[in-house]
Formats: sequence, C-alpha cells, structure tokens
Amino acid sequence: MPELPEVETTANDLNELIVGKKISDVWSGYDSPYYYDKPQIKDPKFFKKFKKIIIGTKVISVSRRAKNVLINLSNNKTILIHMKMTGHILYGKYEYSKKNKEWTPKEKSGPLNDPFNAWLRFVIEFSNGKHLALSDMRKFAKVTLLDTASLNESEDLKKVGPEIFEKNFNFKVFKERLEKKPNGNIKTVLMDQEIVAGIGNIYSDEALWLTKIHPETKVKNLINKNKKSETELKELFKNIKLVLKKGINFKGDSMQDYRRPSGESGSFQKHHAVYQRKKEDCKRNMKTKDKARCKGKIERIVVNGRSSHFCPVCQKI
Repeated sequence: MPELPEVETTANDLNELIVGKKISDVWSGYDSPYYYDKPQIKDPKFFKKFKKIIIGTKVISVSRRAKNVLINLSNNKTILIHMKMTGHILYGKYEYSKKNKEWTPKEKSGPLNDPFNAWLRFVIEFSNGKHLALSDMRKFAKVTLLDTASLNESEDLKKVGPEIFEKNFNFKVFKERLEKKPNGNIKTVLMDQEIVAGIGNIYSDEALWLTKIHPETKVKNLINKNKKSETELKELFKNIKLVLKKGINFKGDSMQDYRRPSGESGSFQKHHAVYQRKKEDCKRNMKTKDKARCKGKIERIVVNGRSSHFCPVCQKI
C-alpha cells in the first residue's frame, strides 16, 4: 500500500501536472453491489452524481492527508482518492476501446506501458486531451467526493491522527500519541492511522531497524522503562522523520505496485535496510571492519497480521 512518501510524491507531481486543468469527462469501470448506497464511485448511482458535479470544474490544487490524495476543485468540492493496496494515479494521453472496454496509453512505448500501470478503473479527461487514470489491480481503491470546507470532519478523515511533519508535531506530541495504545506492539501502533498519519509496513520497519527496536516491543516498555528508553523513543521519532524524508527524496518505493503519475518507478526500494530482505545480511556497520559489523540475518515475522522485517541481533525485544 502506498504510504506517506508515495502519496506525497503523487500529490507533488499532480500539482505540477493538473492544476488549472478543466475536467471535460469522467469514466469509471467500478461497479460492486457491496458498495451500493455507499458514498463512493463503486456505487453506480453515486458515480452518476459524482460525474455531474465534477464535469466543467477546474483543479485548484492537489494535497495529501495521511494516505489520501485530495484533488481540490473550483466548485469547493474535493475528490478524495485512497489508493489502498495496489492503486496508483497516472497522467498522460489515453484512448478507450469500446470493443475491449479498456483504456490504453496513446504512446505505445514509455513508462505508462509498464504492466503495473495497465489496470485502469477510473479516468478523468481534461480539456487539453490528457487524462488522470487510477490503476488498481485488485479494485480496493476508494474514490469519493467531499465538501472542501469540511474535509477534516468527513468520515474519511475525522479520525486520522496528526501529520508527523506538521510544525507542532514535536516529540512531546509523538509520545502522547503512542501513550494512547500502551499495550500495543510498537510496530502496530506506528501503523495505526488514528495515532500518526501515513506510516505503513515499509517505513515502520526501516525506522525501527535504525533505532534498534524490536517490532514486538510493547509501547509501555518504551515509555515507562527508564531514562534510556526516553532517549530511545526520541531516536525513533527522529528516525521516522528521516526514513519518510528519504522515501520522498527517492520519489517513493516501487518494489511492488506503486508508480508515479508519469508511470515511472520510485527508487526507495534500492535503499532498504530490512524491508523484504529476509535471510540477507544485516546492513548495520556493513562498510566498517568485520569486528564492528552486525552478524545478524534479517528475519520476517507476522505482527498482528502484518509482515515485519528485523534483525534479531540488533533489535532484541
């Protein structure tokens, strides 16, 4: 699932690509009885209203909240897209085949033709002839329409925790947020979007490895143990910011489905310390002499239903 760096990259790219563009048409390939009478485009009735409201509007800005892309329109409405497990947003020229009922890039070579970009379920056409397209292989993504003025009070966002890069999100606030789940495993609590927004599997693994914290460590043991643990917690706070910024700098992680709006891959996957490195050597002090190197091998465990990668030598519980 795209995490904060991937969603931030998408929003930043789209701000360069679609702001000021006028929406001339919209198409959806979603239709699921499970979502009938629910406020998202998988309900055909909702999509009909959605389409009527957004056609003719202009894109004012694109932003991110947690793992959601927010496309703000000139009629004071906002399109919210949560890309879920396999979704990502693309931008370019596409053409629709009525025979095959599918969209394909007009250019037959280039990054938009990456096989991961082929699962188009939702397409917005702009007056310049280009398209914004949502590729979503497993059809888990969510697209809905909200009032811009009351975004934060919507069902989608009202329970979301604070953003880690907000100016007032300091260590004190971070600690207070973790204290809401004292009996939880630190890995699970970091990924809880009601505690802190935007952190998922990849970046929690990387931050915990940097801080030498086992993913199953109880939050209360980090907070209440002693002064050393306070130092450890401060280090974790610093390292979460570090890995998230690194993820943004490398334009996201494309080890699996995620692609940028251009169709190109991000490159954070080339810089993993632990994520998806099961049975590989721990990278701690790898560039130093053998005596200083960690001799651990990365292991994978399941923590509350989610995979977690760590070094059993560096990250002891």
